[in-house]
Amino acid sequence: MKDLPYWVAFNHLPGIGPVRFQKIIETFGSASDAWRASPKDLAHCLGKKIAEEILPVKLSLQPEAVFQKIVQRGIQILSISDERYPALLRDIMYPPYLLYQRGDFDFRSYKKWIALVGTRRATTYGKKVARYLARSLAEEGWVVVSGLALGIDGEAHYGALEGEGKTVAVLGTGVDIVYPGSNRGLAERILHQKGALISEFVPGFGPQKESFPVRNRLISGLSLGVVVVEAPLKSGALITVNFALEQGREVMAVPGSIFSFQSEGTHQLINQGARLVHNVADIVEELGFLASPQSKMKKKIALPDLDEDEKELLNLLDISGCYLDELLAKSGWESGRFYKVLLSLEMKKVIQTFAGGKIGLG
Repeated sequence: MKDLPYWVAFNHLPGIGPVRFQKIIETFGSASDAWRASPKDLAHCLGKKIAEEILPVKLSLQPEAVFQKIVQRGIQILSISDERYPALLRDIMYPPYLLYQRGDFDFRSYKKWIALVGTRRATTYGKKVARYLARSLAEEGWVVVSGLALGIDGEAHYGALEGEGKTVAVLGTGVDIVYPGSNRGLAERILHQKGALISEFVPGFGPQKESFPVRNRLISGLSLGVVVVEAPLKSGALITVNFALEQGREVMAVPGSIFSFQSEGTHQLINQGARLVHNVADIVEELGFLASPQSKMKKKIALPDLDEDEKELLNLLDISGCYLDELLAKSGWESGRFYKVLLSLEMKKVIQTFAGGKIGLG
C-alpha cells in the first residue's frame, strides 16, 4: 500500500488514535494527502489543540525514512486493511489501525484463539495451573495469547511452548522493547518457535503505566475467550475481562484457595457468571468446540513415584504452601524423619523451598 508510510508517520504523532485517524482519512481521503495538508486544515479536522501538539513532531518526521527504518529491522507493519491483519481483532470497537509484528507468524492460518491472563504476583498454584492449561490447549491446536508479563502471563507462554504450539505476546511497548527485561529469553523462545510479538505502539516506545491497560483490549480482541487463572480484586487481568465483555468474548475463571487474596478476583467472576474452569474441556466446550477425550479427563500434573512417607507429607501441603515449622508440626514426626522425607521430595522436584522458609509445590 503506497499510503502505508504516511499511516506509520501519523502513528508516531501524539494523540492520533483509531478514532482521530479514521476522521483524518474520511476528511482528506488518504494519509499522504492529510500529511501535506495545511496546519489550518488539520486544525479544522482535529481541533486546534491537537493540531498544535502534533505540528512540531510532524515537522521532524520524514514518512518514507521512518517507514524504511522499521522495515529494515525486520518488523512487519500490518494495516487494518491488510489481509494479514487478525480477523477477530478487526471486528472490535476501535481496533488499532496499525499493528507492528515480530515473528514468522501468519494470523490467517489459525482459527482457535484463547487468552490466558492473571496476576503478576502469582502463587505456585497459579503458575502451575497457567502452564498446565496453556500446554494442554496448545497440544489441541489453540493459539495462546497473553501479555508477556511476569507471573501468569509468562507461565501461559511457557506452557504453550512446552506443548509445541503457538503463542502470541501482546506488548504494552514497541515490539523491539521487551518489558520486563527478565522476559527477553522468553520472547526469543516465542520467536524461535514461530510465534509472534505484536503491538499497536511504534517501535522504540518504552513502558508507560497507561499503555498496559490499552494493550489489554488487544489480548481479548484477538481471542474467542479469556481465561483468568489467578487475580486479586484489583488486577489488570480484570481490565482485560471488561474489554472481553464489551467485545462479546467468553469469560472463564479458575477457582483457587479461599484463603488466597490472589484468587478473590476469579471467585468474584465465577459468582458473576463466568464459567468455572477445572479442566481444559471446560474451556474448549464453552467456546463451542469438541473437546478431545484426553482434555475431558481431570488431568493431574504427573508426579514421580513416591513412597508412603512422601505421599503423606505431600498431602499436608495445600495450594498456598506452608512454612517449615508449621509443616513439621502438622506431620507430628520426629525431625530426622521429617527432614529426610523433605529432602527426598525436593530432590524429586515435587516441592521447593522459597525465601523465608515457605514450602510449596515444585
